[in-house]
Amino acid sequence: MTDETPDRRSRGGSRRQFLKGIGTLGVGSLGLPLLSSDGRAESGPAAPEKFHVTGREVIKAKIRPDTVTVTKRKSSDDLRRRYGISPPVLTKTETFDRPNAEEDDLPLRDTQTVEQDWNTYYAKEDEWKDHFQPTGVSTQSHAPAEEDHPYGIWEYEAVDGGYETAAPMNIISEQSTGDVADVLTSDGWTTSVVQYDRYAWNSGIGEFQTQHKSAATGTFGFLGRKHLKMWFFDGYLSGSAHIDSSAPHEATSFDDAEQAIENTFDDASGWYGYEDYYYMDNGYQLDHDSYATKLIKY
Repeated sequence: MTDETPDRRSRGGSRRQFLKGIGTLGVGSLGLPLLSSDGRAESGPAAPEKFHVTGREVIKAKIRPDTVTVTKRKSSDDLRRRYGISPPVLTKTETFDRPNAEEDDLPLRDTQTVEQDWNTYYAKEDEWKDHFQPTGVSTQSHAPAEEDHPYGIWEYEAVDGGYETAAPMNIISEQSTGDVADVLTSDGWTTSVVQYDRYAWNSGIGEFQTQHKSAATGTFGFLGRKHLKMWFFDGYLSGSAHIDSSAPHEATSFDDAEQAIENTFDDASGWYGYEDYYYMDNGYQLDHDSYATKLIKY
C-alpha cells in the first residue's frame, strides 16, 4: 500500500509536513478501500453480536514478597444460556514473579480487588473458527471482521477454553515488529516485558497466536506503564497500545498510549505517525475511538 501523508492537525495543535508531493490514496494492494469520504480509512463489521456477553468481573490481585497472583472471575447469564454452565462463571489465574520487591513500590503484602462490568464478545475456539471461515458467499453476506482486513481488529484473552475480545487494536504499520520496537527502545522503552499473554487471529493460517513482540516503558510495570503488544501477519503489523495500571494490571487508557507512540514516531528520524488513519470499527472501550494510528517509515 502507498502511505498518504498530508499536512494535518493533531489533538495537540499543528503538525509538521511529512512529505511533499505524495498522491491521494485510492485502493490498496488487497483491493480494500482505504479512505472514506472524510479522508479516513474504513474497515468493516466488528465482532458478531451472537458472541456478545454482559455480566460482572471480579479481579483479585494477591501481592506477596516474591509473586503477584491475579485471579479473574467473570460471570454472566449469557454463559448459562449458551453453554449450560452452572454456575455461569469463568475463572483464570496468572502468577508473576516479583524479583525486586524492595524496588517496585508495591506493598510487601496486600490483596487488592476490583469489581467491574464485564461487557465483551466470548466464544469457544471452534466457534470463532467457524465464524471466520469463508462460506463461499460474498463478503456482504458473511463479513467476519478479522477476515475482511489486513490488520488484526482485536486482542483476545484465552479464558476457560474460549477467547474473549480483551482490547482493541489501535496501532498499525507495514513495518516489522522489530523496526517498530527499535524506535520505541531508542526512546527509553524495553522489549523485556512481563505481561499477560494475549492473542490475535491469524486469518492466513486460521488460528489464534500469542503476541509476537512487545515493548513497554517498564519491564514489570507494577506502578503502571505504557505498553504495546504487536502481531505481524502477511506483511501487516497490528498492535494494542494501552496504559497499564499497577496491580492488578488492567488497562486504564488506550488513547493516551496511542498518542504517546504517535509522538515518539513523529520525533524519530525517517518515521511519521498518522493519527486516526484506519477505522477499525472495534468499539469504544474506555477512551478508544475505534480508529488506529499508522506508523509510517519513509
